[in-house]
Amino acid sequence: MSPSSHLRQSALNLRASAASSKRHPTVNLPDIRAVAFDGYGTLINFTEPDFIVTMAEICARQGLQADAADLWRRFLRASFLLRSENHRDPVYRRYDAAWAIQFERVFKRQRLPGDAWDAANYLKAKLAEAPAFDEAHPVIEALRPHYRIALLSNADDDFLHACLARNGLHFDVVLSSEQAGAIKPNPLIFLRLAELLGLPPAAILYAGDNPIPDVLGPARAGMTAAWVNRAGLRRPRRVPPPYMRVRSLSELLPLLVPPGE
Repeated sequence: MSPSSHLRQSALNLRASAASSKRHPTVNLPDIRAVAFDGYGTLINFTEPDFIVTMAEICARQGLQADAADLWRRFLRASFLLRSENHRDPVYRRYDAAWAIQFERVFKRQRLPGDAWDAANYLKAKLAEAPAFDEAHPVIEALRPHYRIALLSNADDDFLHACLARNGLHFDVVLSSEQAGAIKPNPLIFLRLAELLGLPPAAILYAGDNPIPDVLGPARAGMTAAWVNRAGLRRPRRVPPPYMRVRSLSELLPLLVPPGE
């Protein structure tokens, strides 16, 4: 069996196991041996307002008469539709290629004379330049003596690694959706992370800000999920309760590091 076939079968087994149990699994934190983080919105300070500002800059750059917030909503809708077109037989695309398709469709529907690839490359450049949250470095370094530290992000390698280098963020393992050929919440990407860490999924805690990719995804793969819910959002119905719910990365430390250490 090929590695990809093995991972796919493992994901199917995990889904079947999850479906057979309605209770969120009880996890002993001493059993956690690695902490993995989402990138943007969790460690990297680039959230929805920044995307809207970027849309405004794209409009100014290209001389387009459009409302930035509306353009962002349409861009998100185009993303959802693009993924739904290949739902039964997923086709992986780099983010810049997918963004170009989304911009092209939005520009066409809005009758805007926009350059889709220029817009996609501009968005990529903004993500490469994004700053880390102030708490990111201290939290990672406080956890490092106790756990292996990893990053798992829905991102292309070029802008993700440029961003990590710019912010001086270092991990034992970095895995992008481009490397894995899958995007969260697909369990395959989380299983690939476990493989790279050399640990069973149950030994990994995954922390992220978006409940569907960052709570539902790791739960499907058998990991422990920590929801970094800065905005105080309500949990979607189809997302299982996270093992931890915090308002900042700093709130993870008393939950993960023994007192006095």
